[in-house]
Amino acid sequence: MSRGSKDRPASIPLTDELRALVEEWSDHPELDVIADRVRIAAAAGRGERLRSLVAEASVARRLLERGAALRFEVPTPSGRSADFEVVAGDMRFYLHVKSMRQGTQRHGRVRFSSRLRSLERIRRPFIVAVRWREGLSDQQDALLVQRTGAFIRSARVGEELVIHDADGTELGGCRVIAPWSGDHVSLVIGLPSGFVDEAPRLQRLLRRAYRQFMPSALNVILVGLPSEALAHDFEAALLGSPVERWDLFPEEGRRVAHGRAADGFWSGRHYDLSNAAGWFVGADDARIAASAMLFRARSRPEPWEQERLATMFG
Repeated sequence: MSRGSKDRPASIPLTDELRALVEEWSDHPELDVIADRVRIAAAAGRGERLRSLVAEASVARRLLERGAALRFEVPTPSGRSADFEVVAGDMRFYLHVKSMRQGTQRHGRVRFSSRLRSLERIRRPFIVAVRWREGLSDQQDALLVQRTGAFIRSARVGEELVIHDADGTELGGCRVIAPWSGDHVSLVIGLPSGFVDEAPRLQRLLRRAYRQFMPSALNVILVGLPSEALAHDFEAALLGSPVERWDLFPEEGRRVAHGRAADGFWSGRHYDLSNAAGWFVGADDARIAASAMLFRARSRPEPWEQERLATMFG
C-alpha cells in the first residue's frame, strides 16, 4: 500500500435513506449537483463537507415536500451565488444556507439527572445552561445541585458560576443565558469543559450569507446547527445578547425588564437588507429534525410571506 493511500481518509457510508435520496436526485434538473457532491464527499471521507451537503439536502427536501420549485446556485450580480431560488405559489425568495461546524457540543441524548431536574422548580424566568464533570459521586452531584440552585436564585442574565468541591476539584458550573416567558427555570446542557459563546461564529456565517444576497428580492438566511441547544446562541447572534434593562418597566409579574444589547446582526440598521433568518437541525437521513424562523421587527416581510416561511421552517 502506498503512503498516499494509507493517509487518505476512509470513505463514509451513507444511510439507506440518504443513498436512496441521492439516487432519486441524480436525474433531477437542479438537485443532481447536490447528489453528485454528496457521493464525492462520502467517497473521499470528507466528513465536514458531507455534513454541510446533507444540511443543504435536508433543506431542499423540506422545500420540495412543501410543494416548492427550486433552482440551485443561482448567480447574483456581485458574482456570487444564492444557494437556492425558491418559488412557492406566487412567492419567490432566495435562500442562503450555512452550516455551523460540528463541535464537542452535547446532544439531546445526554440526560439530566433527576436531582439536576429539580433546579427547574426554581421560580425564576431564566434559561440556564448547566454543565458537569463526568463520573461525579453522589455526594459531588448533590453539592453541584445545591450550589447551582443557590446561585440561580440571585443571579442575573449573563452571570456564570464554576463549582469546586473542598479538594478544589471542579465539579461543573452554570450560566444564566437569557430570560424566557415561563415562570420557572428552563435547563439546557452546556459543554463539559466550559461555556463557549458561539455568537461570533454564528455572526460570521450570517455575514457570509449576506454577501450572497440577490438585490431587490426577498432573501432568507438559514443556518444549520449541530444541536438545538445552540438556538439561544443563534438568537443572541441575530438579535443581540440578552441584557437587563433598567430604563424600561418590567412586564407584569416580572421584577426586572430584559432586552437585547446592540451587538446583534440585526441591531440598529446593520445589514438592513436582511429581515428573515432561521436555524435548523438536520438528521443523517437528510431530514430537518427541528427549525425556527425569525423576522426583523423593524422591516418584516409581508404578513403572508412571514406565514408561508413559518410554515416551511417554523
